[in-house]
Amino acid sequence: MLSIQDNTLRDGMQQFGIPKNLLVKREIIKLLGKSKISSVEIGMCTTDQDKIILSERMSFLSNSQSAVILTRLKQPDISNVVSLHKKFNNIALKLLVPTSKLHVTQKLQFDYQTYFLLIEKYLTQLQYSSVNVDVCLEDATRTPYNLLEKFLDIISKFNIRFLTLADTVGCSTPLEYGHLFKHVHSYIPNVKLSAHCHNDLGLATANTLAAIQNGAQQIETTLLGIGERAGNTSLDEIMAILTKKKTQKVPLSLPEVYFLSKSVQHLLNYSLPPTKPILGSNIFKHESGIHQDGTLKNEHMYQYLIPSDIDISIPEYFPISAISSSKVLNAQLKTRHLDDKADQIISFYKTLSQVVDTLTLDEAIELYNFTRKDSIWNF
Repeated sequence: MLSIQDNTLRDGMQQFGIPKNLLVKREIIKLLGKSKISSVEIGMCTTDQDKIILSERMSFLSNSQSAVILTRLKQPDISNVVSLHKKFNNIALKLLVPTSKLHVTQKLQFDYQTYFLLIEKYLTQLQYSSVNVDVCLEDATRTPYNLLEKFLDIISKFNIRFLTLADTVGCSTPLEYGHLFKHVHSYIPNVKLSAHCHNDLGLATANTLAAIQNGAQQIETTLLGIGERAGNTSLDEIMAILTKKKTQKVPLSLPEVYFLSKSVQHLLNYSLPPTKPILGSNIFKHESGIHQDGTLKNEHMYQYLIPSDIDISIPEYFPISAISSSKVLNAQLKTRHLDDKADQIISFYKTLSQVVDTLTLDEAIELYNFTRKDSIWNF
């Protein structure tokens, strides 16, 4: 079964404009703790205050969920997580290991020889603790394979729970990202791989799917797709694909993800684009006449995802406009007892709407009556 790791509390909260206070984060982790999500990345542990905050978050997770703590290659950070593990045995330490030349030589200012020794030192040290260890290869998608393999050679010596191949700046395509997973899986077949994608090119969901198809056993996502810059892989989107295509067993259902996402959207007071897949307000709206007519005949006609897929029941709702189906417009006019004038009013409405975009049907009726001196105002 595919493991789902939630990154909302850490990666998601790096989005500009998102509420980041402790109260909001507490409410989110309460929701996550009631879900069937496999693991939750609960933050980083760099100070004693972090230990207190993370301890509280741990209390809201179920015993079956792993609490993942992203950890830098620094002794104090590693020691903090190891000490927390003595209190909570379902903690996993995710060691953050940048791999690209840009990150290693300019951000960390290491030469690779020294850097490799440091990684091996900390991984060796962690093997003597009982904490579960994950490794995240940051900026893996901008690291040449021959260099990446040197990291893999080190990692393969140790007992690693999951190895994340991070598309840190969202630069990869599904073909490239899928090939990366295929290559790494063939190079170290005994290590479970995890996908972590950013949406800078609008490909986070597609890249995550490509990773699954090429050996990923875990995916890292955020609710609503929130995250730095253009965001991260949106859990609802990848869940909808896996559910509808029936290609992979997952620990939670699409309706559960839908309602969890809507709850977090409410907590964050977060506005989604109306055309956002799965969660947007427009996903079951049909304005054009052909689509309205087809959907009236069969709800699958112009919808792949239907309301029952996410366990919601909505009335057949068609926005009324000049491009609406004549059947829908006639039905609307019938409710107004204007059956005898329906053809004339519809023709008038469609003609006038070519120059007035926001004209409503009621406004068109009023204008129609006025121009024919048949207005209720008796002009």
